[in-house]
Amino acid sequence: MKITKKKKIALFMMLILSITLVTTACMQGNTTDETVETLTEVTEEAIASEAEGITIVASTSWTALMAEAAGAENVAVIAPVELRHPPEYDFRPSDIQIMQEADWIIMGGYEPFMRKIIESNDIDEEKIIQVRTTNTYDNLAEQTALIAEKIGTRDKQEAWQAEFGKIMEEILANANEKKVSEINILVHTHLAAFAESIGYNVLEIFGADELSPAKIGELAALNPDLIIDNYHNPQGEVIKELCDTELVVLRNFPGPEHKDLMELFKDNVKKLGL
Repeated sequence: MKITKKKKIALFMMLILSITLVTTACMQGNTTDETVETLTEVTEEAIASEAEGITIVASTSWTALMAEAAGAENVAVIAPVELRHPPEYDFRPSDIQIMQEADWIIMGGYEPFMRKIIESNDIDEEKIIQVRTTNTYDNLAEQTALIAEKIGTRDKQEAWQAEFGKIMEEILANANEKKVSEINILVHTHLAAFAESIGYNVLEIFGADELSPAKIGELAALNPDLIIDNYHNPQGEVIKELCDTELVVLRNFPGPEHKDLMELFKDNVKKLGL
């Protein structure tokens, strides 16, 4: 866990005090399992308190909610949540100070403004946690666990993962009932993993590059039942105009209305009618 020098000293003194108390009790011959258990709990609570006191800076709303899912508190977000495409954010001088003073920095690695701040201001690379931002249950469980291991909040992450798992079970049950595996879709590249994890039959993925007229015609000729597009970089409307099928626009980056990643998932599947 990345903590300040003062916090390290405080934790060290707490551990020494705990060991001293246990040793003294043993020498006096009155140690019980209950005594040792109580001292252990006090020490763990103290460490947890220190973990809650660390400051974390996240590049976007996406990485910020991943940090919170991992159990983090005091999370500051650099790119405003209202932005349609957060990676295009142009940072301010105040953002530099926030990152310099943070205990941990969480980012996806594709945000140009984050790399500019880090490289031009001698930000400690050791306090950077780079995560993979893909909205599937498996990936988010893995990445939030990675964050939790770093900041010392694994218990909180496990509780979040258990709750998220129940929500995903409901989503998959509804998807199975709706027979989404029989629904042929075209999907934006940044939502492909999400759509596949729910069970849709993906005909083709689009959006990695700007669509040419020839490519648009090729995609429309596949006669999809549904087009899933990306709110942050939409390209599906031109395909819809040719094949006259349903178009659903989903989010990757959480918006102001999403208090956590589970709310984002619920919102996206609701738009899909699941």
